[in-house]
Amino acid sequence: MFKSIKENVALRLRPTKAHWAGLRGEIASRFGKFRQGRDSGLQKALEDDFSLLLQAWGIGSEGEIPIILRDLRLRCLILAVPVMAALPSLLLVPGFVSYLTLALVALPCLFGLLTNVWRMSILQNRAFLPFHRWLAQLIQPRRI
Repeated sequence: MFKSIKENVALRLRPTKAHWAGLRGEIASRFGKFRQGRDSGLQKALEDDFSLLLQAWGIGSEGEIPIILRDLRLRCLILAVPVMAALPSLLLVPGFVSYLTLALVALPCLFGLLTNVWRMSILQNRAFLPFHRWLAQLIQPRRI
């Protein structure tokens, strides 16, 4: 009896192990591609030539920018909804599960919002600014 249960569990876990291995491989390849595009020479070229940035982001021409900005604004709204839904649950039912839900839902959504606002800023100003410098610009007070 226990042998059949053990075999049944092993049969059910086998696809899960393969799935996790596939996910690990995909994440590793994405990180590799991300690191590949982090060359300082390429970053400098993107800062100097806005058309290279458009090409790297898959944008055909500057005429498409208003459409992309509209889509990014819509994406910001979509990313704000889970955060707004998680906050009342934290206030109504405070506890570990509420904090965990907020952390697992809100943090990725807030990071997505940040990156979308960064992209919108780049497209509106028509000039590339690396993400870390853009964040520093937000944090530092503006001088007049």
